[in-house]
Amino acid sequence: MTNFLIGLLAVQLLGGLHQLTFVLGAGQKLSSARATRLPDAAVVGHVMLGGLAFALWLGWVMFDERAFAWMTLATVVLAAAVGGFMFHRTFFRSPVVDRPAADPADVRVAEKQIPAASLAVHGLGAAALILGTLLVALDVLD
Repeated sequence: MTNFLIGLLAVQLLGGLHQLTFVLGAGQKLSSARATRLPDAAVVGHVMLGGLAFALWLGWVMFDERAFAWMTLATVVLAAAVGGFMFHRTFFRSPVVDRPAADPADVRVAEKQIPAASLAVHGLGAAALILGTLLVALDVLD
């Protein structure tokens, strides 16, 4: 289970970085979106928590200290909470910012360009990480 969770964490990181490219593209010449509604602190915090969770899980693998598993679980839960907040702002809001503009690209938000399937798989992966990490931390699985 430990190796499966390492792989899942790596896939989550790569999938999250792929989604991040859409948000970072807002306002760039090649992007058709000029804005984002996602707070910078939430985006950066979510990325940093994901990286920290991966590092903590590697600590569990290398040192076999159960505290690393519990710290990873706490980090993944916090990252999932921030991710849920960003998902809500992405999925349940309109695809444009609320201001008139001459060019429609000036009001399109970047996060609406992230494929819905990507968001769904990323969220399901987070749920699997929480469950798997909890089971390992409780010493149900190893």
